[in-house]
Amino acid sequence: MKILHLADLHLGKRVNEISMIEDQKYILDQIITLIKEENVGIVLLCGDIYDKSIPTIEAIHLLDDFLDELSKMGTKVLMISGNHDSIDRLSFGKSLFTRSNLYIASQFEDEIEKVTVKENEMTVNFYMLPFVKPAYINHIFQLQTESYEECFRYLIEHTKVNEEEINILLAHQFVTANKKNPELSDSETSSLGGIDNIDFRIFDPFDYVALGHIHKPQAMGRDMVRYAGSILKYSFSEIHMDKKAAILTIDDKKKISLSFHPLKPLRDMREIECSLEELLKKECEIGCQEDYMHVILTDEEQILDAIGKVRTVYPNVMQISFKNRRHMKQMESVQMKEDQISDQSPMELFEQFYKMQNHIDLDDKRLQLALSVFEEVIR
Repeated sequence: MKILHLADLHLGKRVNEISMIEDQKYILDQIITLIKEENVGIVLLCGDIYDKSIPTIEAIHLLDDFLDELSKMGTKVLMISGNHDSIDRLSFGKSLFTRSNLYIASQFEDEIEKVTVKENEMTVNFYMLPFVKPAYINHIFQLQTESYEECFRYLIEHTKVNEEEINILLAHQFVTANKKNPELSDSETSSLGGIDNIDFRIFDPFDYVALGHIHKPQAMGRDMVRYAGSILKYSFSEIHMDKKAAILTIDDKKKISLSFHPLKPLRDMREIECSLEELLKKECEIGCQEDYMHVILTDEEQILDAIGKVRTVYPNVMQISFKNRRHMKQMESVQMKEDQISDQSPMELFEQFYKMQNHIDLDDKRLQLALSVFEEVIR
């Protein structure tokens, strides 16, 4: 049995106001080819299928075409929602789609949804856990857990898992290893981490844990607890994160092995550092001119219409920044201000903010009110 693990498609995403639809279609076509070549029978889509809760028409059509092609090939698809997805929109037609081997879990009910697939004499159970917050689980089970880890420990402990069979969990959460966070990128939500952490050992009953949420492909704690990563680079912090698709192969002895297959984009996302003159004369390493570029200009003098000039070389330039003496002084000034801020208490910062907004000092009554609020929050 061969299973393809994917996540974080973010269909319809725009990066620096440039639509990624064409690039996403290109990579999904590449994935279809991979599925055919590797004879993959099951595809796991582990959340953040769309980039927005209200996806664009183009994104809806792209997903429809992808799933239709998989259906024609007889490929089973198991799909869960992520934090970017709309529960209602992703689950539309769920019962009907099941007849076409498309299984969707977009909202947690009262137990983790289970799909069992039998092939020859092998039984594989897929547990589909969509993105969910502890408050919702606490409400369903009348619990009072305070953290994601405590909540999910309860959930997994109360899930019946037959250890004589192969068990695979699909999840879209922030899973860590011994308090070590996964490697993040700028394109992920800033609320990740902290109280969201779930230790990988909670999922020990499962032979493989197919994760979504983090955009770099990586294992957490053990090889069989793994983030698929996004299908494309969605920020310049990902330029060194090569994207790849993980295929699980389960042999007759129920042993799981992994193989990784590079996903090559239509346009790469890269950075280049040089002067404008070097760029225009192509004296630096230009590479593919259709790539999405962050160009760092080293010119000391001010440049009029820098973006327009750069576009004559890189029509798909997404970002321009400067690296010169003036810029370095500005950065040093910003760093000094940040250091000064970090040395102050939240109350001191609030007093400065209040004075800046109202042009008067904080009076004793409001000061005491603010102090009580800060104490309550810190508790």
